[in-house]
Amino acid sequence: MSFIDNIKNCIAQSDSPMFSEFRLVSFSFRSAYFENVKCIISYTKEEIVLGLKKGGLKVCGKELLVKKYCAGDVVVCGEIIKIERF
Repeated sequence: MSFIDNIKNCIAQSDSPMFSEFRLVSFSFRSAYFENVKCIISYTKEEIVLGLKKGGLKVCGKELLVKKYCAGDVVVCGEIIKIERF
């Protein structure tokens, strides 16, 4: 599944309770802004796992970097390939 298809799938399911708990904004596949993140579970250059109130998100890519982590907001930069929820 391409990154665009992944985002479309997330938007299509945005009325589910899990997706109403956080917000995602992507900028040119090079960065993404997440709101309402509870914690960073794990962090490598290839994968960042974010904890939410219910479940979490896995951001996969290359040369990933957390640029901001403050008050529930997270900015991830790098080549974002996919975002998965669990």
